[in-house]
Amino acid sequence: MDEEHYVHLLREALISAVRRCGRVAHALMSGGLDSSIAATLMRLYGESRNFKGVVVCLKGWGSSDVGYAELLAERLGVELLRVRASVDEALRAAEEVVEALATFDPMEVVNSSAILLALKAVKGDGGSRVLTGDGGDELFAGYSYMHEMGYAELDEYIKRLVGSWRFSSIELGKRLGLEVCSPYLDEEVVGLALEIPAKLKLKRGHKVMGKYILRVAFQDLLPPEIAWRDKHPIEQGSGFNALYGVLEELSRGKVQGDVRFWHGAQPYLYEVFKRFHEVRPSARGEKRCPYCGSGVPKDKKYCRTCGAYPVE
Repeated sequence: MDEEHYVHLLREALISAVRRCGRVAHALMSGGLDSSIAATLMRLYGESRNFKGVVVCLKGWGSSDVGYAELLAERLGVELLRVRASVDEALRAAEEVVEALATFDPMEVVNSSAILLALKAVKGDGGSRVLTGDGGDELFAGYSYMHEMGYAELDEYIKRLVGSWRFSSIELGKRLGLEVCSPYLDEEVVGLALEIPAKLKLKRGHKVMGKYILRVAFQDLLPPEIAWRDKHPIEQGSGFNALYGVLEELSRGKVQGDVRFWHGAQPYLYEVFKRFHEVRPSARGEKRCPYCGSGVPKDKKYCRTCGAYPVE
């Protein structure tokens, strides 16, 4: 394994991918590693040097993302749009996500609610194309559950993941008439990422660190606080994790006899779901989700309808 070799290839591939994104007027900027790299490369090498960053937080709740986004915006010299959503606005976004994505998976709904509000801010600011960091965690072992895997297992898992991944930003963007571009989803970048050995993505020492090769490749272009920042899920960094408690409170006393729930926020979300959708029963060749009864492909363990995992 030649770390320097892959660092060089990764820099070149992502710079090329950013250039292929063309012109964008906005970039989602949570202050996390993936979106920060994308925004930085667009500012330095892309067609759009004068775009606006967008960051979302829930009013009245702590948000670490805003401070990091402000740090990056100042470093890049770009304007930052701060979307401070009320709980009511977040709840309305959650209901729209349930309708758009046909899911009552609490994690998917809460994460995507923050994304939807960011995209709406782009639309409201006159944007038509937006840059994101989608795919970085999946390709470079950013999620904590990946850190428990052996290297061979991780390599195989990422290859399978690429065959079935789904990004709510793309689906929600289409709903709003926005084109979403992520350089990590570029064919060249995906191909290269699948070649890079897991040992260069996941660094094990006194502390386990995901996305190691990404951090090394772009540490000279980013503030160190961002280059080596721990992974914070969207709902945590934005403060939207407070929405779980609100949804659980709204779920109290709601009983549904046709499904089983695995999370306290689901009774309310399922009530919203039923306004727009019906649970799709399992078809031949599929497994049946033991919670909601939805069909799950035989080679998958995650139910996209209710979020149950693992579905054996």
